[in-house]
Amino acid sequence: MKKAGIALAFLLALIPVFSESAGGKAETALVQGFNAYRNEDWHSAMIFLRQAVTSPSVSTDETWYMLIMCEMYAGEYASAHADCEQFFKLFAFSRYAPYVQYQEGRCLHFLNQNENAVLVLSDFCHQNQNSELYASALYWIAESFFAEYNYDSARALYERIVSDFPADSKVGAAQYRIEAIDQRSREEKLLYLLKVTGEENLASREEYERQLRQYEAEDKLGLRQQLATAEARISELEQALAAQKAAGVIVLPAEGQGVHDVVQPVAASKPAAGEATATAAPTAVEEDAEVLALKRKARQLKYLLDEQKSMEEAE
Repeated sequence: MKKAGIALAFLLALIPVFSESAGGKAETALVQGFNAYRNEDWHSAMIFLRQAVTSPSVSTDETWYMLIMCEMYAGEYASAHADCEQFFKLFAFSRYAPYVQYQEGRCLHFLNQNENAVLVLSDFCHQNQNSELYASALYWIAESFFAEYNYDSARALYERIVSDFPADSKVGAAQYRIEAIDQRSREEKLLYLLKVTGEENLASREEYERQLRQYEAEDKLGLRQQLATAEARISELEQALAAQKAAGVIVLPAEGQGVHDVVQPVAASKPAAGEATATAAPTAVEEDAEVLALKRKARQLKYLLDEQKSMEEAE
């Protein structure tokens, strides 16, 4: 920016001359624009310089460059970009052309046209390798990559600025970006690990719940099978008991008596000669006791099944 600064100083030095000789509106606007620029009143300078460039007599490359710089300082990037295009149409071979090219690249970045910004700034770097703005151009290329989430390319340029231009004003900002990219990389790795761990935990939980449902289903099936067996045995014993009652061969226990206290009314006859003396089948009273026990067990099984059903409905 040394050449631009020298030219600007020269123009500011001409303010008294313009003040004495200018008679037209354009010359007056130019002087007012210079004064506003010197006072860093960018919006006023924009207005006056815009009026000045409408007159061919003062519409010079210096005036246009100052207008572009005012717009950049004021954040009027769309207007600055349009004026950069106009500058190249009017002054393609101006000594200010490289500086305007650099500002155009910055405009495009601030307008979120990062791909075009990279192209313009890359051309600037290729054509002006000895420019004092070279490192700054690299920085804005890196910023354009960063804005597009191309962190690898951005980081490489930030590192180049730090290593190759240690005295440049952009080194601090470049170092900050490197640290930000590294921090983001660590966060992405952590998020990935958390995601993988979460998916594994979810899979383990689903497998546990599946096994739990399977065990519950098997438990219900076992209870139902036991209940069905008990009910079948109850029915069998009840039929046998009814048959014995009909034949008059059963005496039910009186109140207060146990099953084994009952005396059978009909004595069992001695086995005939040659008959096998196998273990006697359960008496009717023993079968009746078994029926009662099975009924109690059946009630318990039904209770358990009802309890499980109630718990499922509550869930």
